[in-house]
Amino acid sequence: MEGRTITKGEAESILNRQESHFWDFKSATSGGATIQKIASALANAEGGEFIVGIEDPKTGKGITRWQGFGSIEDANWIQQSLVDHVQPPIPYDIEYLRVKGYEQAGWACLVTVQKSPDVHKTAKGEIHQRRGGENARLNGAQITDLSLSKGARSYEDQLLEDYDLEELQEEEELHYFLKSYSPTMSAEKFVKRQRLIDRKTLMASVAGAILFAEEPPTVVPKRCSVKIARYETSEKEPDRKYLKSSPESIDGPARVLIDRTLSAVTQLIQSVPVLSADGTMSPMNYPPEALKEIIVNAVIHRDYNISDDILISVFDNRVEVRSPGRLPGHMTQENLFTDRFARNPSIVRLLNKYPDAPNKDIGEGLDTVLSTMKAAKLKAPQFTVHENAFVVILEHTPLARPEELVLQYLASNEEIVNRIARQLTGIESENAMKRVFYKLRDAGKIEPVPNRSRARAAWQIKKP
Repeated sequence: MEGRTITKGEAESILNRQESHFWDFKSATSGGATIQKIASALANAEGGEFIVGIEDPKTGKGITRWQGFGSIEDANWIQQSLVDHVQPPIPYDIEYLRVKGYEQAGWACLVTVQKSPDVHKTAKGEIHQRRGGENARLNGAQITDLSLSKGARSYEDQLLEDYDLEELQEEEELHYFLKSYSPTMSAEKFVKRQRLIDRKTLMASVAGAILFAEEPPTVVPKRCSVKIARYETSEKEPDRKYLKSSPESIDGPARVLIDRTLSAVTQLIQSVPVLSADGTMSPMNYPPEALKEIIVNAVIHRDYNISDDILISVFDNRVEVRSPGRLPGHMTQENLFTDRFARNPSIVRLLNKYPDAPNKDIGEGLDTVLSTMKAAKLKAPQFTVHENAFVVILEHTPLARPEELVLQYLASNEEIVNRIARQLTGIESENAMKRVFYKLRDAGKIEPVPNRSRARAAWQIKKP
């Protein structure tokens, strides 16, 4: 196979990458077992890349870590490991690289591994899967779950009859992406290597269009935009009369779509006034990290085979994000925070290659949502699976106990009525709110406001 010479700058860009869910370094002295392990782990996950011929950062800095093979033939054992020693053989592409001015440092072997529909075993019969920056060995139920998740061809791999290599390689977003991609390569070579086009028909895939087409809905035969609606109510199932105006529709390649959606939702949320615990009205606000993670997950993990848009609804007391499709593979609500499975591995993997990737922290997204909501003293998000959608609800309800919120409100206000208390605490039932008042009354904290009829009943701090 042929190799090519890259610049020192391109080499440094490679050397500066951090090992991650999609990337790893291996020494030229690594054995076949090491190559089998990393390659099968990537193929059993979402795919990724590793480069053989780069030493660990602990051994040196910069270009001194580039310690490759004396000749391309010296690296033939890598391909042999991928084809002969892993069963079934790994789906891969290989490129050999050396650095201009440092030819004596040798050839490094860059291996791109695609996600596979098969479960791959090493020569020892072991099954590994990439998790973060580690290659986890699976056993028992984990292998069963992996097997159940394999085999189904993702809709992101479907080919588009009216969108081909000629159009895809001219997309502005693709060229924006390739400006920071290392090693440098042409648009045509990149999309072929990443399996974004069929090499025989030259038809582009759905993943290629979702990632790089200027307006994906014009080339993907399914609805794939984001719609944002504002309902001026707190009802669980609102009537259309509460819809403030026609939903806003947002399009664009995945990275741009995420940015535009986050900006529009944030602006809309901040226009909604909410009651604070001290009785004042202030703009609704959520941790930016929580909103971003929920929007990113909706875009990259939705089922693009379902002809429906992502729907984000902003209510007076919550935000709901409805992503088309049930949970993929073996994923359930019970293992949502412990396991991972990408319905759209190419979209997930390539979006992660942007310099400021929206899905940079693979596997930590939902944990980030939980931790940031807790830090903001808001209730934990709700995750529910509907017949044909996955729904996340972010309530703008304080994490504090209802009793604390009532007392905090009364510290700045003379009285509180049931309606205001429910709005403040997120309690929907009028009778349930009364029980909170009675509990505080029995504890000697509050008392009814004298001479107020049932319709105008209110509570105040108990007077001495």
